[in-house]
Amino acid sequence: MTTQTPPAAAAAATLRGILNGPGPDTLRPRLLALLTEADTETAAPGAPGFPGATPRARRHAHRLRRLARALPPAAELCRDPHALAALSECAAVTDPPFYMAVLSHYALCLSSIVSLSPDPARLGARWDALSTGRSKGVFLVTEIGDGSSHLGIRTTAAFDPLTGEFVLSTPDAGAAKFSCVGAAGVAQTAVVCARLRVAGSDRGVFSFVVDLSDEHGPAPGVEISSGLAVPDLPLDYALVRFHEVRLAPVQWLNDGASLDARGWFHDPLGSPDARLSRTLCVGQALWATLPSAMAAMARESAVRALRHSAHRRTHGRLAPGAAVLSYRSQQHALLGGLAEAFALTCAGIGAREIWADAQAARDRRGPWPCPGDRPLPGERPLPGERPLPGTGMTFSPWAAVDRPLAVLKAFAVRAAARVAAQCQHRCGLAGLLEPNRLSGYHGFAHAFDSAGGDSRLILLDAGRALAEEAGHRRGCAVPREACVEAPQWWPAIARAHEHLLATGLHRTLNERSREGLEGLELWNPLLNAARELGEAYASRLAAESLARTLATVPDDPALSAALHPLAALYGAVEARRLAGRLLTTGVIGAATVRALPAAMDELCDRLLPHLPLLEEAMGAPAGALPAPLGAGDYAAALTASVNWPTERPS
Repeated sequence: MTTQTPPAAAAAATLRGILNGPGPDTLRPRLLALLTEADTETAAPGAPGFPGATPRARRHAHRLRRLARALPPAAELCRDPHALAALSECAAVTDPPFYMAVLSHYALCLSSIVSLSPDPARLGARWDALSTGRSKGVFLVTEIGDGSSHLGIRTTAAFDPLTGEFVLSTPDAGAAKFSCVGAAGVAQTAVVCARLRVAGSDRGVFSFVVDLSDEHGPAPGVEISSGLAVPDLPLDYALVRFHEVRLAPVQWLNDGASLDARGWFHDPLGSPDARLSRTLCVGQALWATLPSAMAAMARESAVRALRHSAHRRTHGRLAPGAAVLSYRSQQHALLGGLAEAFALTCAGIGAREIWADAQAARDRRGPWPCPGDRPLPGERPLPGERPLPGTGMTFSPWAAVDRPLAVLKAFAVRAAARVAAQCQHRCGLAGLLEPNRLSGYHGFAHAFDSAGGDSRLILLDAGRALAEEAGHRRGCAVPREACVEAPQWWPAIARAHEHLLATGLHRTLNERSREGLEGLELWNPLLNAARELGEAYASRLAAESLARTLATVPDDPALSAALHPLAALYGAVEARRLAGRLLTTGVIGAATVRALPAAMDELCDRLLPHLPLLEEAMGAPAGALPAPLGAGDYAAALTASVNWPTERPS
């Protein structure tokens, strides 16, 4: 194995700045320090207590209050993709379950209020409690009874013309909401998605701010079930039902819609799908920042696994005493994981830029039309490519809210789960032990394949829309030369692969449509093809984000020598993983597939001397995330981290 040299501090700092992307430089170190300090607030004299809460709920409640004091004002934070991403990254790598609480509080609950209310301060004490962390924010949209429940929400908010109030009700067991709300004894305020009914007529799905519970238990009319366990992401989950809960007019997040005392209703968006898309636009805050959190978990997983493999000796008979990282299979897996984490980091930066662009456009013209009725936000089309408006909702609402952001969410959680699982496997027993953090990272990413917008449904909707739009897109040349070691090779392959899948599916759709087929009969045999097209689109977005990030790297020989082979290795790893699909469309040939292992060997050899630089820049700061995995002497670190009997057995 090539001798490793110490990283240059200046190059590491520059690379860390590239990986962080735009945003406040000092926020991440402050948040990491705050989130890793001991939870001593509960023992402080005069600290508020939560007598009925679980230890985890108490810890999370106190942490939310500490965060609120350290963060920018909530209304400002919820409009800042880069600050919200920094918070997401730090919470994710320190404590994945707490990151879920942070995500629900800031990215979903508070962001809904900031986006859909004319003035959050109108909520008075409710907004004050949420923005200071004295009430935990929750987002209630999923209902347990039906698939794709977001398209058919049955919780109702009926307008009462006599009082001007709204009456929130759960009509049956299938309409019960599910979320992380099972913590008794903690103040909780929810944004609840419900179907507005006026004089018996359905006026679309809106969000309402609802008091769920306080330190003494559920609010009047609110019923919270006993806890439900999700082992991959342990939190206090439960079902929620509403029994004619009365809401003041100010608790309706009307987003420009109006309703007078006579029951005259007006919505400037004009259609139920447009209203649903706008109500769920809070997904943009989640999807714009979640990829950065997934990237942080993936980077930490890869760096810890690489350090562990570099220090760990093996007694295998081929090379007794050699480091595990000497083996090519280990290099392909872990350096490949580091390359995938780098690509995921670039995709996270790209997602934040897409949301920032969408916000700027909305600020210029106001919040309408809704995201699903405008050209795709943040799309960077190929030359001559004409982006079209979203084509509606079929499997779920998410791709219609914001196609590239929803697809990047799906890409990010799957990539992070893949990296964390590979690192776990390559570390053996050490990868499974909870103190080494990899199991928590993998559990979160795996759980979020369904949470935050089901990834499979997102990709199905994206692929379906892309196939229907393919007739309006310009052609894309298939790369003629296989130069796998060049960073530009994979973006070109990804573009060509997506184009060929889209035009092929478009052609098949036209043929079947001419036969008179429509709806499920038309699409049922084509669903796997639509999903593959959605996945190819995700790969293309990520590859182009990687290329854009590389273009910003300063002219520094040390950085270029590390990042160019890292980007090329990502392309080779992806091409090998997707070889069957790429061969089917013809964007690569069998000779290229056979050459991939040798190309990966060469790229690993080029990367190994730069591992210290990459690990220094891509891992958490030294001492920020204590864990045995990655320590120079793993056995000593692990034994020091556990309790031992005070007396040795006789």
